[in-house]
Amino acid sequence: MVETAALPRQRIGGDALLASHNPIAWVAEAHLRTQQARHNSDELYISKRHLTRQLFLHRWSRKRIIVLFKVINWMMVLPRSYQRRYWLAVLQLDKEQEMELRNPLEQMFFEDGMEVGMKQGLEQGLERGRKEGAVAVLERLLERRFGPLSKSARKKLAKASLAELDAWSEALLEAQSLKQVLG
Repeated sequence: MVETAALPRQRIGGDALLASHNPIAWVAEAHLRTQQARHNSDELYISKRHLTRQLFLHRWSRKRIIVLFKVINWMMVLPRSYQRRYWLAVLQLDKEQEMELRNPLEQMFFEDGMEVGMKQGLEQGLERGRKEGAVAVLERLLERRFGPLSKSARKKLAKASLAELDAWSEALLEAQSLKQVLG
């Protein structure tokens, strides 16, 4: 037997459609709440979070919950500034309800991605630190040799690559003027 849900013409108060075991009623509720929120990001965020929580509490099969979760996420698009907060709330719900939204393969890719991101961030941070250190040392040496540096010389140093800074450091040893070093 196929269960049906009659959708009212007027908005039902509360979570009447969410009490249904018919997934279409849930999709309709997501649509109604999206329409109701219109361009109110706060209201849309609250509604989306509420629907997600109710979905997790409904105790359907994991597969059905994930499908409806994807539909709700597709229908109720949040502005970027709200998206991170929503995903943090979903992760918290996932832990509380032990839903394990990610399968082992997704979890592995997620962890690999986090590891790669952390490595890249560390490498970029180290590179930036080396560059800032090289700029500071070269700036100090140039000032000792040629006097105070102009703003344009400081900007040129700040924008330079590590390779340029190394070349200028070498040129400083024999240069008679700042122009001979920086070009």
